[in-house]
Amino acid sequence: MNAAERRWALGFAAFVALLTSVPYILALLAQPYTFTGFLIGVEDGNSYIAKMLQGAAGDWLFRSPYSTQPQAGALLYLPYILLGKLLGLGASHLTYVIVFHLFRIFSIGVLCWAVYDFMTEFISSQPLRRLGTGLAVLGGGLGWLLLLFGRSQAFDTMPLDFYSPETFGYLAVFGLPHLVLARALLLFGLLGVLRGWTAGRLALLWLALALVHLLTAALGLVLLALYCAVLWLRRAPGWQHQLRGSVWAAAGAALPLAYNAWIYLTDAYLQAWASQNLILAPHPLHYLLAYGWLLPFVYLGWRTLRTIPNLATLSAVWLLALPVLLYVPVGLQRRFAEGVWVLLLALALRYLDSLPAHRVRRGALLFALAIPSTLLLWWGALQAAMHPAAPAFRPADEVAVFERLRIDPNVLGATALADYDTGNALPAWAPVRVVIGHGPETVGLSGLRAQVDAFYRNGMSDEERLAFLRQHEIDFLLWGVEQLALRYWFPQSADFLLPVAVIGFYELHLVLP
Repeated sequence: MNAAERRWALGFAAFVALLTSVPYILALLAQPYTFTGFLIGVEDGNSYIAKMLQGAAGDWLFRSPYSTQPQAGALLYLPYILLGKLLGLGASHLTYVIVFHLFRIFSIGVLCWAVYDFMTEFISSQPLRRLGTGLAVLGGGLGWLLLLFGRSQAFDTMPLDFYSPETFGYLAVFGLPHLVLARALLLFGLLGVLRGWTAGRLALLWLALALVHLLTAALGLVLLALYCAVLWLRRAPGWQHQLRGSVWAAAGAALPLAYNAWIYLTDAYLQAWASQNLILAPHPLHYLLAYGWLLPFVYLGWRTLRTIPNLATLSAVWLLALPVLLYVPVGLQRRFAEGVWVLLLALALRYLDSLPAHRVRRGALLFALAIPSTLLLWWGALQAAMHPAAPAFRPADEVAVFERLRIDPNVLGATALADYDTGNALPAWAPVRVVIGHGPETVGLSGLRAQVDAFYRNGMSDEERLAFLRQHEIDFLLWGVEQLALRYWFPQSADFLLPVAVIGFYELHLVLP
């Protein structure tokens, strides 16, 4: 990339950052509600802020605040833990949210640079490179057609455009900066091997990728292993140099991968979390709807790569491995589509690049089909911002109780009891653990949720409640309008609780020793 191309990539990144930030800015202005900082994937978004608070509280290893089960800690979610250390516990929730979105904007900039650089390997036309970058970051598939025909739950799931950040680009740039940064580093890492970067540069890049997102690094190394195996079997010219670069990439990512693999084998919590953290690939026809319209162009574009054999081999390996990886019997299948959208676009647009100018213009119009899903997502987020409601917004009185707990001198290392929705939001405001609050991270959620429901609904005696509090070593209890509506149990009647704060219809109680 020359200077002019870098300026365009960063300018486009600024446009994407502005476009995706408009709904968030409007949401911040909503009154009298308090914005969580997230308009989609709110449950996960709160967990990212909670991870930042963990870092601020002194942790270097990730331990989920959404479970009371003992945890050894793992080298996961490091970007959020580092951001928390940068801010410290004195920063407000709003400051954490702003820094989260600054990280998102930074990741968008790195991704736009990486995608454009990746496109230069395939496409000589500058306008087509720019089109490819725009579609890779903002485009989607044909899932909007299912909505148009009233089939939003075809084969029991929504179209991938509307819930799978790894399948396309927009959902990731809208709310998942660690995945965006990992995608950029994966693209740079593969380019580095192809281009013969120095050993130290490759090792550092792949180390950074593994620290940002372990699974993306593992995916990249699988692709490189397959790529080198094919080169070796074909005795392709220069295969030793590609193998050497791949070895250095593996060396860079090896320590985080090995460390976390060992932790997973020895930590009961992580094993239980992995067993219920299911990100499964949907029916294959959903992927056909997502990518199928591009496949003829992809094949024709790949055939023009004969003069660049290494790039042709890597592209073929990646595309042929994709359907196998998507349905390998592990719980994170869908994540293995990471980055392939960029490759598909690069190959399809390479074919257009080989056509006469008038046919290129007509062919490029076809790619307008990738825009409607993104427009629907953006408009939906805008509507959510302009019509405040849970879970994206929390009542001001509830947040005031959160803040009261946050400043309590005994809050560090404490455990709080709340219903599921409150338990999801609370660790994003105060550095506490909760009994329940996050689908995958709360181990044994269904059983615990029933117990918490019985606790608040008068399904337990006070003796049983006290035993439950002792079992989970709970220090604080939250009670609010959700429990008031049940009209069963009131904490004021319990002699083992001491009111600490009463704000509106929300209460914070200390569990007496």
